[in-house]
Amino acid sequence: MKKVIISFVVALFLAATIGASAQNEKKSALPFEKVGLGVKVFNDAYGFSFAYAIQENIHIGTSFGASYLSGYTKNVGNNKVDVDGGVQFSFGPYFRYIFDNMGNMFPYAEVNFSFSEVPTSSVVAGQSQSSSSANIELGGLWFPFPTVSIKGGIRVISLDIDKSQLGFGVGAPFIGIDWWM
Repeated sequence: MKKVIISFVVALFLAATIGASAQNEKKSALPFEKVGLGVKVFNDAYGFSFAYAIQENIHIGTSFGASYLSGYTKNVGNNKVDVDGGVQFSFGPYFRYIFDNMGNMFPYAEVNFSFSEVPTSSVVAGQSQSSSSANIELGGLWFPFPTVSIKGGIRVISLDIDKSQLGFGVGAPFIGIDWWM
């Protein structure tokens, strides 16, 4: 009987010690050295993303997207030319810095580049439908589960590289979800 009581007391002591140790060494909700796959929706474009968490607060990655452009009429010299609609494809590498936890939300700032192209069948002869820009976006990450993050944000600065135009303001809102493996 003494052995049972001593074993019970030792088991309780070990359980309490392990539980206290686990509370002191609580894991961060942010992924570390993990790969993330996700989807992103912004304006009328849809895409998927690939990310790698270099550190808990530093992520790098890229996104791929597609959107439909409707047809329109364009002035080319003295003539009006109808431009067919088409699918615009985009590619955008990014660098994301995640700030300290605020409640249950991790705010972040992201610098990304966006390169897009419309296939030649939708382009007026001699007219380019490609574009490139550098952007700064602000947003937040929420982790409802350790391996799933929901993100949202807005673009605040955009530099149109092709036209050398700088834009400030709140625009291009987006939402998305990532799965971290």
